[in-house]
Amino acid sequence: MKKKDPAIKEKKPYLSNQNLLVIAVLSGIGGVMSTYIGYLGNLFNAMLGVPFGAGQFLSGLHVFWIILAAGLVKKPGAASLAGLLKGCIEFFTGGTHGITIIIVSLVQGIIVDLVLIIFRKYSLTILSLAGGLAAASNVLVFQTLYFSGVAWGYIAFIAFFAFVSGIIFAGFFGRHVLNIIFQAKAFQLSPQDHELARPPKNSKFTMAAAGIIFLIFTGGAVYYFTQIYTPPWSGPQCTVEGAVERSLSFRLSDFSDQETTITAELKGQYTHVEEKEYTGIPVSAILKEAVPKEGSTILKVTGTDGYEIEFSLEKILVDDKFILIEEDDMLRLVAGNYEGSCWVRNASRMIID
Repeated sequence: MKKKDPAIKEKKPYLSNQNLLVIAVLSGIGGVMSTYIGYLGNLFNAMLGVPFGAGQFLSGLHVFWIILAAGLVKKPGAASLAGLLKGCIEFFTGGTHGITIIIVSLVQGIIVDLVLIIFRKYSLTILSLAGGLAAASNVLVFQTLYFSGVAWGYIAFIAFFAFVSGIIFAGFFGRHVLNIIFQAKAFQLSPQDHELARPPKNSKFTMAAAGIIFLIFTGGAVYYFTQIYTPPWSGPQCTVEGAVERSLSFRLSDFSDQETTITAELKGQYTHVEEKEYTGIPVSAILKEAVPKEGSTILKVTGTDGYEIEFSLEKILVDDKFILIEEDDMLRLVAGNYEGSCWVRNASRMIID
């Protein structure tokens, strides 16, 4: 048996098993939770009465997991790998942005890596800068891929909100969570980590605040995934609920004999699609099958991400350009006589009130 020359050292892998485990776990949690964060963003939009943009104030929460991975692994490329894996998981668990989210998440990871490579520090200031730039990058990526006809001033405005969110939720909050981890001595610390991990005067307050935020966030996520979320592997289907004589759970194939083709133009505040043909099932035909109860006046359409919008039931029952179509393995509401914010992606529920 040939003996190894003791002078020859085995080459260690760039990323250790512990590094890969940290990246995998944080990316997995972040990928799943990002779907919930998208739901929270929709709630912000609804509260402020806008179809998009307000939710950017939560965009730092998407980057938070990438910052944690970078801060714990401390090797160039760790953030990029975490971003790529997080985006893939979010895509496969039903993220509402489709495969585009992989690009968005990867770009965020690359930006975090670049900032850390340039400054070679993991201080609060540097992590806040990395988090802010990474969070704001999603606006520019979506602008490049989807937005059309939107003033650059408005894009800059919502990018600023995302930047601030990244500073607060990814950088500031991420650095304090790292401090808590270092104080708990859960990882082997570098000299720099020992310096940063010295308990500050407000360490108890920081830990209590982090714990409260974690509990609130986790409680909301549990409610969302158990009561609202519809997994993509269940297939594109929809329900009709509420004030109806007959509740329905259906697929478009159940109404194939009533299929129709319309022409419609999507005129949104941030995107525009030229007039083209859409083939699907009139919502009026589906609702008539469910038989709305007398006195019902409102139709609510909800997406799997929690996005919800209301329509006048009376108008919908006679609207021949209000249809459900199947697109990219999801159901989409095409509202030809309404603005783009009424075109609901991943439609999953129709509720009569």
